[in-house]
Amino acid sequence: MRASDRLLFAIAFIGGLDNAALAGSRASLADLLVQGYEVKATSTLSLTDSKALNEDNITPTVLVTLQKGPSIAVCTFGAPFWELIGTAKNDPLHTPERCDVS
Repeated sequence: MRASDRLLFAIAFIGGLDNAALAGSRASLADLLVQGYEVKATSTLSLTDSKALNEDNITPTVLVTLQKGPSIAVCTFGAPFWELIGTAKNDPLHTPERCDVS
């Protein structure tokens, strides 16, 4: 699957989720990795595309797509957080609000 196809899939996945679907389905990237999820792709959205998803975004967004069997998770990080993952004061690797699981 080409990077552009993965990006479109991730955007469609995120866009297709409603708040009811997200209830109780959030996890941190670290928790998902411990549970056996595998990173399948990473994609970077430009600032323009990031703002299209959420007008409050002020940096490009990194999407991390993970899979474990039929379950898929998409984690979102601001590009600066992704670059500092594991070393940031408020470590985004362990923040449960970062990943949506279905």
